[in-house]
Amino acid sequence: MQHSRQVIVDKVMSWLGCHEGDATHKHIIDVYNAHIPLAKGYKVKYTDKWCATTVSAAAIECGYTDIIPIECSCNRMIALAQKMGIWQESDEYIPKKADIVLYDWDDNGVGDNKGIPDHTGYVVSDVIYNRFEVCEGNKSDGVNLRNMSVNGKYIRGYITPKYDDKGIVATPNIAIRPPKKYKFGMDVSSYQGTIDFAKVKNEDIQFAILRATVKDQSPDQYFERNLSECIKYKIPASVYKYSRALTIDQARAEAQGVIKALKRRKLLVWYDLEDNTQTPLGKTGIQIIANTFMTELFNAGLACGIYCNVNWYNNLMSDYLKQNVAFWIARYKKNDTGSFDESHKPTGIKNLYGWQYTSKGSLSGITGNVDLDINLM
Repeated sequence: MQHSRQVIVDKVMSWLGCHEGDATHKHIIDVYNAHIPLAKGYKVKYTDKWCATTVSAAAIECGYTDIIPIECSCNRMIALAQKMGIWQESDEYIPKKADIVLYDWDDNGVGDNKGIPDHTGYVVSDVIYNRFEVCEGNKSDGVNLRNMSVNGKYIRGYITPKYDDKGIVATPNIAIRPPKKYKFGMDVSSYQGTIDFAKVKNEDIQFAILRATVKDQSPDQYFERNLSECIKYKIPASVYKYSRALTIDQARAEAQGVIKALKRRKLLVWYDLEDNTQTPLGKTGIQIIANTFMTELFNAGLACGIYCNVNWYNNLMSDYLKQNVAFWIARYKKNDTGSFDESHKPTGIKNLYGWQYTSKGSLSGITGNVDLDINLM
């Protein structure tokens, strides 16, 4: 029988998004329990931790039990892998798709961690710019993805099954990060909290778009810090303003708030038009709001473009705006996982300046999800 990396990746990814208690979760447990012999004779309960069970169930369904240790315990899974000669814990190891990563949450990041493992999952992406994705059962009470760095903190080691396709099975046009032909950036606000810009810089971030002001037109509480850190680490910055304007006066107030926050600093401004309350304005009303905001900025010596999603561009942007304004377009894959997929790049947009390709990105130095972008100009 042939053992393919892609087969095991496709299997575990088919469970992505399941939650504890739903049919898929119960299926995973049932597949494991139906395998004879049961590891240590133990039948997994629906209320048990189930990360190793997920790894094992995928191997069982694919018929790969001869190359992947079947266990519901992370620690015993390592012991079996060592007996099979497929345990790898060198810090220099570069994981491949369908390898199995084991974590120790007590790892302090110093030296070679030998602790008891707490969690596990399958590597499901190629390594791009030192990052890769892992699909894990029992993550946030479901099957979910984690973005990791090679030799990252908490990695205990890898199980490296002897697949027949020895190398990495590439997925065309899909990667954790954009190829180097693009400028890679992020947009951030107070939602990201205190950002470690030194770590962000090491992620090869080449630009940042910072929220300038909040709903009451006062500065975002992290705006000044984010801007000063961008300057410190030589990360070019622009700003954005999320609009809720329904009238000319409100659009003018939004513009004046941004101007005040910038304090004469000449940064490019993006007018973020996406709020559902604005859709009844239609193309004509949106054009009036946008023109009012941009005119105020132009009079203050500031350049401005429009941020919106593809649906807004197609249905609410007037021909005048499409012809005369630069656009930064948000377009995510239907199942947005944070990965870059060049085939999903927006098309048919005349003045496409940038593309926000995910709202679920991951960067060292930022806790939680972050919007990631590429510059197309």
